[in-house]
Amino acid sequence: MNLSLEPVWSWLLVIPLALGLVALVVISYRAQADRLPSARRRNLVLGCKLGAVAMLVLAMLRPAVQFAETTENTAQILLVNDASRSMTTADGPAGQTRFQAARRDLDAMATAFDQLKPRVEVRKFEFSRGLAPFDAAAVEPAGEQSAIGQTLVDLLKETQDRNTLAVVLFSDGAPRALPPNDIDPLTAAQSLAEAQVPVYTSVYGASAVTEAALDLAVEDLLVDPVVFEGKLVPLRVRLRAAGAKDRQVTVRVLIESRQNLGSQQARELSPAVVTQNARPVFETTLRTDNESIPVDLTFVPQTPGELKIAVEVVPVEGELLLRNNRVETIISVRQGGVKVAYFDVIRPEVKSLMMVNGADKIQLDLQIIRQGQFADRTRIPEEWFERGKYDVYVIGDVPAARFGPVLLAKLEERLKEGASLLMTGGLENFSVGGYARTPLSDFLPVELAEGAVRLGNVVESEIAGRLRMTPTPFGLQQFVMQIDTVEKNRARWQSLPPLNRATRLQPKHELVRVWAETEDGQPLLMATEVGRARVAAFGGDTTWRWVQHGQADAHQRFWRQLILWLARKDADTDQAVWVKVEPRNFAPGAAVPFTFGARSADGLPLDDAVYQVEVISPQQERFPVTPRKTTQDQVAEFAQSQAAGDYWIRVSATRNGESLGPAAQTRFIVDPRDLELDHPSADPDLMRQIATITGGAALKPDELQAWAQRLAERRFGDLTQTRSITLWDNWWALLAFVGFLTAEWALRKRWGLA
Repeated sequence: MNLSLEPVWSWLLVIPLALGLVALVVISYRAQADRLPSARRRNLVLGCKLGAVAMLVLAMLRPAVQFAETTENTAQILLVNDASRSMTTADGPAGQTRFQAARRDLDAMATAFDQLKPRVEVRKFEFSRGLAPFDAAAVEPAGEQSAIGQTLVDLLKETQDRNTLAVVLFSDGAPRALPPNDIDPLTAAQSLAEAQVPVYTSVYGASAVTEAALDLAVEDLLVDPVVFEGKLVPLRVRLRAAGAKDRQVTVRVLIESRQNLGSQQARELSPAVVTQNARPVFETTLRTDNESIPVDLTFVPQTPGELKIAVEVVPVEGELLLRNNRVETIISVRQGGVKVAYFDVIRPEVKSLMMVNGADKIQLDLQIIRQGQFADRTRIPEEWFERGKYDVYVIGDVPAARFGPVLLAKLEERLKEGASLLMTGGLENFSVGGYARTPLSDFLPVELAEGAVRLGNVVESEIAGRLRMTPTPFGLQQFVMQIDTVEKNRARWQSLPPLNRATRLQPKHELVRVWAETEDGQPLLMATEVGRARVAAFGGDTTWRWVQHGQADAHQRFWRQLILWLARKDADTDQAVWVKVEPRNFAPGAAVPFTFGARSADGLPLDDAVYQVEVISPQQERFPVTPRKTTQDQVAEFAQSQAAGDYWIRVSATRNGESLGPAAQTRFIVDPRDLELDHPSADPDLMRQIATITGGAALKPDELQAWAQRLAERRFGDLTQTRSITLWDNWWALLAFVGFLTAEWALRKRWGLA
């Protein structure tokens, strides 16, 4: 305990002031005190006044009593081991797994830190989806994710209010996490750096490919979901090869066997037949240890119906992970082709749209409508509007007057019989083209205004500027808008060049569904069904820009699928009860949406049908599903898709207690994906960045013991805390001051001095 003084002014001022106050009190009271009859009374009054002066002097000196308390300086070291399944990869010395090597080093380091106890607490954790208690009895990790970012966030919480000397992270360093655990590791590392918590990293596993990490995989299968029997079907995959330098590899198409067709059973896949036109096999010799090669293949389906296909890279000797050697999907094989009649003026869009004629399943006949002084030379053949001549009619930038009432009446008849209609963007069609006064106004899915003009009309005006075509949430689920794999479809649409302009369109009513729009929400593509006809309106007329910018495959895929949808070639069958699921491939655990319904003999939807829906799993488990009605169809969703394999959807329907015909069925595939083991390569660069950001260091496994020993030899001084109690700024000092003054006044009053 120590007494300290901190005078309010300097000592040279405080001491004279204090002595002056005492002298002033003594001199001023001497004359009054002499009037008191006894010395005791004189001393008592003077003492009270001097007591008050003493309290003032105490306040000027500001005394305090200090107590010093010494405690031992304690700290913590956090050892964190990766417990995700990627650590089961046996690419360590002598075939040791990453987990075994990391656990050995972690235990050895914990032993080296024992000499720091009790001043330093060593705490052990493990992580997968996030930080978790350490399981000393674990023989093999079972974590489904490597959420390194989430783990660093959890570690920050463990270091709050604790002196943390180091965090040591044992991992392969590759983040493999799903939302909401997919936090950016570098952002989380920055938070640790701000808290002055250094992270030391030790990486286990091969980053560059070695013989032990030999792996072949096929990814991103892209194939048209609707094809035609006897026609060449192109498809594309990406071959990813690791550690396979100088190896000869074979990529081939496999087709589902059509023998022994058992209901709700996956069937055997066999290699597609090589023909003069079809090339279902690709062979190459890999030149480097790490390659990613696009592979184009073709095959010819021979039988209509749903067909399961696969693309497989044949396993090579020494390859351990075989699950990613194959990708599968379901396609629909149709009979015959689609006949399309296309009417348009000469413009760049015509040339790009005619490219769909390169698809064997689509026959597109073009009728050029001349303009200007040669307009009267155009004769639209009347036979193009005969029954059964065409499945789909496409009208480009052509006013209604160029068809005339006779041809428009014939087109109306074809639409009532089940043909389909598409009108594309232009300057002289829709309202401006006079279609509001024609029979087609009842079929087109957009609002049409009579007397509209091209310029200055708010209903039928041109949308100028760079317009990026963006699928709506509903559109992303539609067959027409699937221009890439499910995972990449949205990004692929964003990569397409913007349209130069578009016709401003508005849906006619709530039954018209908008499939695509501009970035600011103006409708571009919409569709519906009117009677037996499918109709669509597309405001764009510059999709040729996609072809110019190297996106011809996306351009052709969009237009082919739009025509196939119009021709009803996306539907499974023409039977009364139907069911569709799009896309056909899903990740494990995904919610699978599908649509279904029933139609009458003339093709009209039945609103009063009663449905029984079930999904059959690959293990032949049956799950009843509850349907719900939308404005157009019945929809349902299946969420028990954890196991990989083929799932069958079976829909039966009754009306007034009577069956509407055979049950409809289709299927989808849950891919055998494994987040941890599909790509188990280590990522030492990320671990090095984490260490650098936080002020730690990237340590090789053989450097850990020396580093631990150096840290163990550090000396940590005791922590001394000083507690101070002031003697002047408290209640009793004020009470004493007031008490002395009150007592002095009371005595003087009593004894006749006041």
